[in-house]
Amino acid sequence: MPLRLPFGALLCLSVACRGKADDTGGAGAVPEPLDLPADPAASGVPVGVRTFAHEGLTVEVWYPAPESLRGVAGDPVDFDGFIPAGVQERVGGIDFPAVPSIAVRDAPVRVPEAGAAYPVIVFAHGFGGMRVQSIDFAAHLASRGYVVLSADHIGRTLGDVVPCLFSPPAEGCNLSGFGSDPAVDDIPLVLGLAEQLAADPDWHGALDMDTVGMSGHSAGGGTTEAVGDAIDTFDALLSMAAPAAPTRDVPTFLLDGTCDGIVPSDESDLVFPSLADGTLLHVVGAGHLAFADLCALGLTEVAEEVLAPRDDLNPALYAQLLTLASDGCPGAVPTVEKPECAGGFLPLERSAPIVRASTTLFFDAALRGEGPGLSGFADPDTVLIE
Repeated sequence: MPLRLPFGALLCLSVACRGKADDTGGAGAVPEPLDLPADPAASGVPVGVRTFAHEGLTVEVWYPAPESLRGVAGDPVDFDGFIPAGVQERVGGIDFPAVPSIAVRDAPVRVPEAGAAYPVIVFAHGFGGMRVQSIDFAAHLASRGYVVLSADHIGRTLGDVVPCLFSPPAEGCNLSGFGSDPAVDDIPLVLGLAEQLAADPDWHGALDMDTVGMSGHSAGGGTTEAVGDAIDTFDALLSMAAPAAPTRDVPTFLLDGTCDGIVPSDESDLVFPSLADGTLLHVVGAGHLAFADLCALGLTEVAEEVLAPRDDLNPALYAQLLTLASDGCPGAVPTVEKPECAGGFLPLERSAPIVRASTTLFFDAALRGEGPGLSGFADPDTVLIE
């Protein structure tokens, strides 16, 4: 039977959990309405982002920020820290490009109007990913009036996997995420952090813990299914590039790409009929990483330049992860044999607004009871199944 967990008992109002308390707007902050553009793919209000240490987890939190920050450039995200120091030393250094973001680091929290606290969305990353793998997705939803929390799930992060590419493995190799889902135990802790922020006066009652959604990409889609069934805190479920078939009757959205060579979109067609309240959207021509920002790191180029020349690689794991790191990226060749895949993957500049619009429409309807939802959603590069 689903369980509503008593997260209030988990609160720990410590500075380590809160982040920068003196940057939250202070007692003089005033409520600001959400004035959002009609286009669900368009960014809304300014966005802030903070990193929290909580119960052994590292959690990224994106949230609406005050109107005074409109026009302020967001802080780019540095991914170099996700490669363990031992690996960096072993290969002579890996330098990823910084990835742009609209979110301003440690920005104040936008104070909601009375009765208009922001719904909460928990995100679970995929195998070889990390808490910031889907920056565009998370920051966009924050700009539309949501608070999004995403943790590193130890056992399936990029930093866990890369040390395993060597033979013998480098220090820090951890493939426990292959045999089990570490995120299932992490999600209640992430919800505990959300409860803590909801109760923290520095966050001005910004989090609506009575309205909570769950989402995940790839292996995180499996997490979405597992916790969606086990924890009735979640009122809506979104699975990207991974078919999820929760048995609990809540609004469920499956979003995938027809040229995904890691998790074939045909699998979504198989599980879709079992969903009590489900919608399926195929992004025609998109690959596995169309729902993340990892293509921006140039992982394939880094692997070929830094790793391929080495004589201490694990060739089987290297080949497998190289495919995972490129599926859906510019210049990569789809492995799926479908007509729409013959010319290469759908450009990311086409798939990105589809992801923004469709996920916004879904959560607006499922969590806020606003807007048309996905009914009638139309784009020439999608196929909608209701």
